[in-house]
Amino acid sequence: MTEQHSSRFDDMALYDLQHVRNALTPLLSRLDPLTPGDLEPYDQLHYLGHHALDHAVAQLRITPGADVVDIGSGLGGPARYLAERYECRLTAVELQPELHRLSEELTTLCGLSERVRAVEADALTLDGEGWTGRHDHLISLLAILHIPRREELFGVCRDLLRPEGTFYIEDFYTRRPLTDDERTDLADLVACPYLPDEARYRKDLEQAGFTDMTWTDATDLWLPWVRDRADAFRRGYEERVRLHGEPLAGRLLRFYDTVSALLAGGGIGGVRITGRRG
Repeated sequence: MTEQHSSRFDDMALYDLQHVRNALTPLLSRLDPLTPGDLEPYDQLHYLGHHALDHAVAQLRITPGADVVDIGSGLGGPARYLAERYECRLTAVELQPELHRLSEELTTLCGLSERVRAVEADALTLDGEGWTGRHDHLISLLAILHIPRREELFGVCRDLLRPEGTFYIEDFYTRRPLTDDERTDLADLVACPYLPDEARYRKDLEQAGFTDMTWTDATDLWLPWVRDRADAFRRGYEERVRLHGEPLAGRLLRFYDTVSALLAGGGIGGVRITGRRG
């Protein structure tokens, strides 16, 4: 993630890594190297896993050897997949120390440390020598929703890219005025204190200097996925309690149910955005 202190995410069950470590225990005891495919069920914190990344590669026409920066890289799953499958060089930027450390651990176990550089940092501080104008492409998958300071963030994103460099973002946006309950759920359970509508989102990107933007609503694509995730967790709840304990399993179920309800309610939508540094 980016910009906020990690305490902001204390109530967001998805980022409580105990459930990830519990699920990974059988894999981590293996003697042979892991692959990004082995980790896909556990290290992709966005929707639709590797399919979403294949889509991003196609949209940006990413080629082998490209320099890609991932803002809010989470557990590093997207970075590892792009490095292995598409032979890119990745810089994975993550604010939360726990996510960053596990990301580095998993990257090492996959033998991809030479292609994936994990950086623990606030994205709003990524400027100056070593950062400016270094990357061919920028991706950010369901991370920008945590960052209210959009003007600053998009300025940094622009500067990270080489001239004519491209970006791919997956994010939430508002489709109608939100209710007080929806705003509370977003802030308290999803760590999303601010969410713009399409017009505001586009304007912020344009003012940062991005051009040739495409805006593709992904709500209908994501809604069945988040609904199925919640339903599957509920069906296997007893096993989740055995594996993670009642408190964490309960928090995860509440998180999954809340996200499903927010998207189903029509006030919050999903979007895929591409564009180019002007």
